[in-house]
Amino acid sequence: MTHNELNTLAVKWLKRPSSGNGPGCQLALSEVGGLYGGERADAFGYRWGFDGGSVVVESKVSRSDFLADRAKPHRNGKSAGMGTYRYYICPEGLIGLDDLPERWGLLWVNKRGHIKLKAGHVCAYLACGYRGHELAPFWQHPADQRFELDMLAHALVRFGDPEETKQLVRGAHRERSRLAAEVDRLNEEIKQYRLDRWRLHTYEQKYGELERQNSR
Repeated sequence: MTHNELNTLAVKWLKRPSSGNGPGCQLALSEVGGLYGGERADAFGYRWGFDGGSVVVESKVSRSDFLADRAKPHRNGKSAGMGTYRYYICPEGLIGLDDLPERWGLLWVNKRGHIKLKAGHVCAYLACGYRGHELAPFWQHPADQRFELDMLAHALVRFGDPEETKQLVRGAHRERSRLAAEVDRLNEEIKQYRLDRWRLHTYEQKYGELERQNSR
């Protein structure tokens, strides 16, 4: 299991709904941050609305990598980090529950690539259903929301001008709708053509039968 493979799985998990043992983030990105020489997250997700917030997932493929993580300023408390909720994702058994820093969740990945939820705020919803939001604050961290906003803005402009992209997407949707309407119109014309051919064929059969009867 490589670091990039864990990142990909983490992004997919961030988008999972609560019914699928996930945090239900509407937005999820991999390998973001690094602004001003600050924190860089392996996977970052955000869920807006009720019980919303940011979720960071750090991918670890070795014990040494996991232990070295503790020395980072945004891990040892010297500076605020990203993520209202925070998780580690690793190959199954690499990190144990006893190894976790306070209020961190844990995701194990088995050899088949399936994620096992071991700890975290999502567990509260699984255990208590709707009332799980009452336990969610136990897992929360004081996230650096300004840094998160800067990071999301930076990630957005990496894909080009946001307004231009929005107009292009809207134009693509309009064109798709126009083409769909055109396809529907052509299908209706084909149906009518086939119906007219069937009627003509039926008429020719009847007319030919009448001619044969009259010629006898």
